[in-house]
Amino acid sequence: LIFALCVRGYRGDYALFSGMIEHLGTKGLSGYYKGDASAALYPAVYFVYLIFGGLSNAMGLSEYGLGMQFMIKLPLIIADLLAAYAIYKIADKYFSRRAALALCAFVCVCPIFFLGSSIWCTPITFTVMFACFACYFLARKNYATTIAFMTAAAFSSKEGIYLFPVACVFSVYHFVRAVKNISNAVPSENGSLSADRRAAITVPVGFFASLLCAYLIGLFMTASYSYDPFLYIYEFLLHPLVGWEYFTYNGLSVYAIFNQNGGVPTARFPSWLFACVFGAIIVAVVCVVYFTKRNRATMVMLAAYSLFTMQVYYPGSAAIGFQSVLAILLAAYALVRDKRLLTILFVSGIAYLMNAVTVLSCADYLNNLGDFNFDTAETLLRGGMGAVTITCSVLTVLAHLYFTVVAVSVGMTGQKKMLEPAHGIRQSIKEFFAVKKVG
Repeated sequence: LIFALCVRGYRGDYALFSGMIEHLGTKGLSGYYKGDASAALYPAVYFVYLIFGGLSNAMGLSEYGLGMQFMIKLPLIIADLLAAYAIYKIADKYFSRRAALALCAFVCVCPIFFLGSSIWCTPITFTVMFACFACYFLARKNYATTIAFMTAAAFSSKEGIYLFPVACVFSVYHFVRAVKNISNAVPSENGSLSADRRAAITVPVGFFASLLCAYLIGLFMTASYSYDPFLYIYEFLLHPLVGWEYFTYNGLSVYAIFNQNGGVPTARFPSWLFACVFGAIIVAVVCVVYFTKRNRATMVMLAAYSLFTMQVYYPGSAAIGFQSVLAILLAAYALVRDKRLLTILFVSGIAYLMNAVTVLSCADYLNNLGDFNFDTAETLLRGGMGAVTITCSVLTVLAHLYFTVVAVSVGMTGQKKMLEPAHGIRQSIKEFFAVKKVG
């Protein structure tokens, strides 16, 4: 709350919210979206701000006043708290009540989690919240609800679509297995209530409902764009995967290491081919690891691994995009309990925090000045400041390589490094850094 009132944040992303609220007050729902998904709020976020934007306009809050700033950031803060609650629910069911409270408190107070909502001001905060609840229902084998939250995540930012391969592999696999079990099983009196029958029904229903909701969203938004809902879905869900303006923009990626920060892809760069091959590799990795163990906890870890991989190696990453990885990584720890996941979280989280805060401070965005003061603001880290992005990207790439080792170790062999009980801070730190064999 303090940061929300003291720091307006990254002006480009903040302008998405303030511009939407201003448009709502002057023109209503008509003509908001003009064909550029990067210049508009995604539908799931847009619906939330129909409420808060309407309240802001009804109260007469000014565009650059603290009241408007607080109304813009309040839904983001609520989304953060809901993400913390989702992680609490996961850890409470599959870990312990004390661990659940500790992880929930950690999400609430650690800057790497609330930077996106209270300081930067990014719609990715909603993606994180939807994804955390999707992981919770995925762990509970609730297929239809998992697909619903994955759909909401995809319609909140382009980072959300990266989770869909994991959801599809998980749901389709269990659907096929359920149909096979039903066809081979002897019918029983309560067979219609079995887990296999529920899976056989809820998976196709979930995907159909997901497509229907996407269509209805596009139909609702026709007043803002066109009378073709499927074109609207394409603009938000598919085109951003190949419509890169830069290889990376202050992002924690392998391209920043090779001095491609702000680099523009050449006209001959095979974006569609790259996207398809990359997607196929992600699906293949998820299938190989998951089908070896068939473990729901492993599946959430692979969701975090997929997001991590996309941010590090996929062109078009941005500084704030890594926000989508961290909470899912913590949810994976609550299920897998391997302390190496915490090491990955700490290393990549510190790199992300340093990089994002450097971007904000270099652009002089850590204040409440109006947008008109930043006509010549330099947000791209160049020269000596570019060393921050390069260094942080190196740490992140190394963390990803370590994550790959952990994913193979846990997913294919079931070997883990668990934390043993320890009393006191000193003993706890000693236990965390203790070198032990994988067991």
